[in-house]
Amino acid sequence: MRKQNPKSYEYIESLMMPESALMGTARSHAKDLGLDAISVSQTEASILKFLIGANGCKKVVEIGTLTGLSALYILEALPADGRLWTLEKSAEHIEKASDVLAEEITKGRCVIVGGDALEKLPTLNSAGPFDAIFIDGNKAAYLKYFDWALENVSAGGLILVDNIFLAGAVWGDQTLQRFNEKQILNVQTMNKKAFTTEGLSTTIIPTSEGLLVCKKN
Repeated sequence: MRKQNPKSYEYIESLMMPESALMGTARSHAKDLGLDAISVSQTEASILKFLIGANGCKKVVEIGTLTGLSALYILEALPADGRLWTLEKSAEHIEKASDVLAEEITKGRCVIVGGDALEKLPTLNSAGPFDAIFIDGNKAAYLKYFDWALENVSAGGLILVDNIFLAGAVWGDQTLQRFNEKQILNVQTMNKKAFTTEGLSTTIIPTSEGLLVCKKN
């Protein structure tokens, strides 16, 4: 569950152009599945889009498709010859995402990779290195996702990780949502690794959920 968006988000989003019809459909799909509470906000998605676009990314991997909303933002940031591989385990989520991403899939700009990400990520190695890798999947596997990203991101590329605050659980606050010990330890360890790994420039954008931003030197 995402924290309630702060007033600053309301102000920022009042300045933005409205989301596209497809983005609205992706949000509707998430609501139908009872997942609207974990969908990325417009403010957070715009940060993701900006970082990927400003870094000139062409090849991107996303771990955790949900209903395709963040994928739509990523695709908007990519050039015409860009490509996104987005991984999702849930068949129900894939069905919804396929609806909003159909045109991009037909163009060959987007591939939905179904199945467990830890099993499927190695199948993408030959397509790399990638200009950006966005992690927003199973929190108990964040450290392994991050390790894969370190090996498969290009020089100058980005590793972006959402939900790194775990609604406060990483500093001991579980009043909003409870996470298990494995999830908390995974994210805490990954966060420390991001700041101590040689060859990475790292910061955290303090969105309501926390966005880890790493650039490989």
